[in-house]
Amino acid sequence: MSAKDDILRSIKNSKLANAFIKVNREDFLPQLLKKYAYDPNYVDKPFYITPNVTTTALSLGMYMLDILNLGETQKVLEIGTGIGYYTALMAEVVGDNNVISLEIDDTIFEYAKNILLPKYPRIKLIKTDGSLGYDKEAPYDRIIIWAAAPTVPCKLYDQLRENGIMVVPIGSEKAQGLYRITKIGYEPKIERLGDVIFMKMRGLFGFYEDDDPNERRIKKIEEKVNRLLSKFMSQS
Repeated sequence: MSAKDDILRSIKNSKLANAFIKVNREDFLPQLLKKYAYDPNYVDKPFYITPNVTTTALSLGMYMLDILNLGETQKVLEIGTGIGYYTALMAEVVGDNNVISLEIDDTIFEYAKNILLPKYPRIKLIKTDGSLGYDKEAPYDRIIIWAAAPTVPCKLYDQLRENGIMVVPIGSEKAQGLYRITKIGYEPKIERLGDVIFMKMRGLFGFYEDDDPNERRIKKIEEKVNRLLSKFMSQS
């Protein structure tokens, strides 16, 4: 039995299983990586698409989509389009007009746009800071996040519909957990499902140490100003 068959057998959501059969991962990978799309030696490993962006390992990505419990006509918000493969799978289940996908990286945004939109023209693919979510289309039935958040992403949680589900990695660079969060008023149901390692979330509610050099310089300037102000206040 092939690695692809093994993953297919593990998928509980029948609609997601049908999408997995229909959508070819090879179509979304760069030329040099296509041959590894369903290679049993690589289904548990992420691929670097650019120096700054990886695509989630196939086995883990399918597990995350499965526990998201996708259904027809649900509105889904995706944080981190990546190469667009998982975006396409969700579009097959819920309809491409119900998928809003946010990507912060310029290069990978263009990559995904060129692959996704010819096949799924009604997907809303937006280049923006995904840590802020997308209020214009809220509320969402489902939210999935492909980067580790430093804590429960409250801004995104606010954009969930009541009883909606979010799947998100949370933690530091060295220790992260995968969580399924169900919105039940202001007391969410939080389930920890296992240990994972993801690249850290960028953006306003992400990890500041991952921001670009200009932002780091601004932060250092702010720290110097604050130290000077503290010194001035202590002398006054």
